[in-house]
Amino acid sequence: MKEFQWPYSGIDKAEFLARIVFVEEILRKYGVEYIEDVWETNTWAQKDSFHVHENIQKRIWKRGNEYIQVGRVYFPEKPFLVLEFSENKESPYEDADPFPYDLSDAETEQEIKYSLGIETL
Repeated sequence: MKEFQWPYSGIDKAEFLARIVFVEEILRKYGVEYIEDVWETNTWAQKDSFHVHENIQKRIWKRGNEYIQVGRVYFPEKPFLVLEFSENKESPYEDADPFPYDLSDAETEQEIKYSLGIETL
């Protein structure tokens, strides 16, 4: 299995990672509590049918009885972000609806509020 290579020539990976931090700031704004960092290995299928792995450091957050992580989805045209939810810190996380990483700040906040059940779209 090959190591993951950033698949977007026109998208800056640092800008994408900065949006993850922005999403986490919004989580904090709405009372979501930071718990800890974890390392995860994700496997992605690429266009050439090869699978690659990516080691990702994620933060675990908690709101009420739910644990939350900010995940990523690599669609062909651009990467998306997604909130992932679980009742247990170690359990598999279920994805909410993914959203484009390059939404405006206000649109991103709306997506987060929707995923948290604070507001409907």
